[in-house]
Amino acid sequence: MILPGFEYRKAASVAEAIAFYNDFQGKARYLAGGTDLMPLLKYRLSTPAAVVDLKGIQELGAISADHGWLTIGANVTLFDLKNDPVVKEYFPVLCQSLEATSCETLQMRGTIGGNLLQDTRCIEYNKTMEWRTARGFCLKMGGETCNVVPHSRICLSNYCSDNALSLIALSAEVSLAGPEGDKTTGLEKIFSGCGSRVFALGPGEILTRIRIPMEKSRGVYEKLRVRNSIDYPLAAVAVAMRQNGARVCVGGVGPAPRVYDLTGTDAGSVRDGAQKAYTDARAVPNSTLSPTYRRKMVRALFRRAVNKILSEGK
Repeated sequence: MILPGFEYRKAASVAEAIAFYNDFQGKARYLAGGTDLMPLLKYRLSTPAAVVDLKGIQELGAISADHGWLTIGANVTLFDLKNDPVVKEYFPVLCQSLEATSCETLQMRGTIGGNLLQDTRCIEYNKTMEWRTARGFCLKMGGETCNVVPHSRICLSNYCSDNALSLIALSAEVSLAGPEGDKTTGLEKIFSGCGSRVFALGPGEILTRIRIPMEKSRGVYEKLRVRNSIDYPLAAVAVAMRQNGARVCVGGVGPAPRVYDLTGTDAGSVRDGAQKAYTDARAVPNSTLSPTYRRKMVRALFRRAVNKILSEGK
């Protein structure tokens, strides 16, 4: 499938990338590994006037551990990150989610920043322009209603990053740079909760770094998918357990991850947490598996992940 026409700019710094974005009056997209953006361009799901390449920004390609944080540049590839010795020693849930992301060929290309900022997915959306035109445009394409849930005014397409869940479970922060300046916030706070505009980011903002508190943890990542390679999660649960308790993040069901802090790890607390996740899951018929099954699997994966950590600690 042929790419649409657009201007290409390669930035040598974050400031230059933002300047390119401003030059095109906001009608530009940032490019990192391209594993998410290129299919969107080919399907005409995104038609920017320009693509600004971030791969040449060297400062975004480093991993460092100091001052109580592991700092990961947004351009670090998934493959390099999963093989980093500090990540292996301190953050097993992140290693597992990285390993579960697609295949090694795409892990070598895809970046952690691009993986976090990937678009949501829907069986009625990720199609060719011809298919979408024949079906009729949905909310995410600028239409008036959802094609999956009739009369819905909220897009419930699925956010399918494996690694956002593990990083949220690890209480990660992200640094953002944009035309209005720099800021740092919790990763879970960048989501809007609506699939038609997934992220609550300002125009032209670039995710530059991810920071994780340097505290050893136990962790498990559980993922529901049809095939055991390449597939996006149709439901997923990440758990990180530290001395101060367990943090659970659920994703793949709806437009944003959900976070649960367990006050205890006894059977009752785990059961109640899993039930709350089941109740909160916003599953609709927009994937290859039924909403009922996916919701039930949220509860099952929640309990399975937490209990697996507890059994390993005995």
